[in-house]
Amino acid sequence: MSQVLPPAPVAPQSARKRAAAWFAQHPSWGAVVLLGILFGIHLYTNRYHENRYDAQGYWELANKYWSTGGFELLSFDNILRGYLFPLIISPFTLLTAYYGWEPINITRGFGLVTAVLLFGVVGPGLWRALRGPLAPAVPLGRRMVFGLLGFLMWRDYFNFALTDFPALLALLAGIWALLRHRRLVWGGLLAGIAVAAALNFRPVYAATLPLVLILCVWPRERPVTGGGWLGALHWVRGATFLFGVGLVLAPQLLINQAHFNSNSPLVLTAPPDSPNLYLSQVHGGLFIQKYETTVGVDYPTPSVVFRDATGDALATEAQLPPDMSFADYLAMAGHYPGPLLALWLRHLFNGLDLQYPTPYPQAIFVNTFALALTNYLVLITGLLVLVRLGWRRLAWSRVPAIIVLLILLGPCAATLPVVMECRFLMPLHLLLCAMVAFGAHPLRQWRAASLGRRAAGFTLYGLLVVGSFAVSASTQRQLEAKPRLLFKWQEPVPGSW
Repeated sequence: MSQVLPPAPVAPQSARKRAAAWFAQHPSWGAVVLLGILFGIHLYTNRYHENRYDAQGYWELANKYWSTGGFELLSFDNILRGYLFPLIISPFTLLTAYYGWEPINITRGFGLVTAVLLFGVVGPGLWRALRGPLAPAVPLGRRMVFGLLGFLMWRDYFNFALTDFPALLALLAGIWALLRHRRLVWGGLLAGIAVAAALNFRPVYAATLPLVLILCVWPRERPVTGGGWLGALHWVRGATFLFGVGLVLAPQLLINQAHFNSNSPLVLTAPPDSPNLYLSQVHGGLFIQKYETTVGVDYPTPSVVFRDATGDALATEAQLPPDMSFADYLAMAGHYPGPLLALWLRHLFNGLDLQYPTPYPQAIFVNTFALALTNYLVLITGLLVLVRLGWRRLAWSRVPAIIVLLILLGPCAATLPVVMECRFLMPLHLLLCAMVAFGAHPLRQWRAASLGRRAAGFTLYGLLVVGSFAVSASTQRQLEAKPRLLFKWQEPVPGSW
């Protein structure tokens, strides 16, 4: 009778292998840890030391809640900003009052949390939800690519008390809640709370509300004859979505009633009898094609204005009055559709043309070639991936993805006529970054392509990159105080301050 030998002992894994296995099994947590380290080191070691301009304004609004000596909701009385973001940071203002903490060190913490959740969890989670209930989790590597793209191009936005990224995070989280919890009523409630927070942070997101409601009640599978309880559940989820929206917007309604004699639950942005803020921005967009705000000393004013001589000539030719109405603008669009479309396209390019990874550049006349080149390559690749994914046959299961695309593009389209800032097109920019991070397969496509297709691809990329630099250089030469030259070999233009 043969003797049974005991199994050979298994060699213990090294700490490095155990860590790699854990990160592979928990990509969300892995991304949170790694991106937290990356953003945390940068945010707490950079050269910004205080909130400025709009960021400082939000911090001061947060202090309003304590202006009576204790917390009071109706102490908030600002008509331009929503109540929620200042409310969220208001408890932390006490840390500056009682313990001497620097406000920017607190807002950096908010930015850090926003960054790791957006790039490491919510963005990849939404991508997975759009692919279907059986889609695998986005691996850690692709999450890190998404996070690194966000870091390279937007990293210093997370220093400040600004609502752009928190609003986008809330909107994406609301959409993710709807897609992830398709058959749960709780999905509607969570989505309503998140989406309402987004539109209170950034009033332009109010345009997304009808589309999100459609997504809320849209069934994953094609409904069968007779409906059934699953069909009814979609409408119940729609009702809970509206309930969640109401919960968040109810305080704004109370504030508007108390201070502005208005029964609107939305941010008013202007008194009822005053000029419309959006309309004034649209009017300014005819004369200014791009706008930055600097905190540096190499430019004479904080406002960095890029003029639009073509738009100025268009307004003059159309005899547009200074107190322009929407009817006046529409009449101009009817008479001059080509020039106005060209103006919008300039705004579109300028909004995507990131020259600085910060809302407050510390120097305007610096070399930004590397950032611009990276940005153009990412935008071109993302657009090609988006076109490739959209080329497939339309099916019922893909309608939610189309609705999500419209939700993200809607606020961007609404800002095309206004004085353009890069943060206005942030949803579109990050959408294209996500296409690169989650949908691109460069090695696979390179190996499958013929020599001719590879040459055509290089040629296409080269032409688009050169064209992008040419358009950007044209815009930069329109800088109001003194033209900014992208390259040293450009002909200097006389002018100084």
